[in-house]
Amino acid sequence: MATTDRPTPDGTDAIDLTTRVRRRLLPALHRLKEPLGGYAICRQHPAEYVGTVKRTLAAVRSMLAELAFESEPIASLKVHDDGRRSAGSWVRRESPLARWQLHVTLFRTGEGTVEVFAHREHSWLRHPYKHYTQDGWDIQGGVDRMRSLLSAHGVPFWVE
Repeated sequence: MATTDRPTPDGTDAIDLTTRVRRRLLPALHRLKEPLGGYAICRQHPAEYVGTVKRTLAAVRSMLAELAFESEPIASLKVHDDGRRSAGSWVRRESPLARWQLHVTLFRTGEGTVEVFAHREHSWLRHPYKHYTQDGWDIQGGVDRMRSLLSAHGVPFWVE
């Protein structure tokens, strides 16, 4: 684990319980699924980069909740190119049985900022197989939608 993946000493940037559980369980599940062609861990695709937000992880989670996102415990664990593991996975659907969802993945930087990644995909609740096989996965649509949501709600971000 990269040193930038540790919580701050005062705990204000600590990962949530769901993410801690996912970080513990998904590597073991991945070892079982990988020989069969499945996965529970995957590389975070760099093209999904939305931007960097100068807020703590807790503040970004709160902002996502205000934007009607829900924590997503079912998502695979994403690993950044530099080795950091995702610090949260969130989805936004028009309704519980919507066909599509906007999936957002967060990565702490260790500098009081959070990198945001996004893609649009089939909802696993409505289309579990299409979701798992990434059928119809839309990176640019997800990035554009998330940037639009951040801008519309006055959340400043920058793109590196």
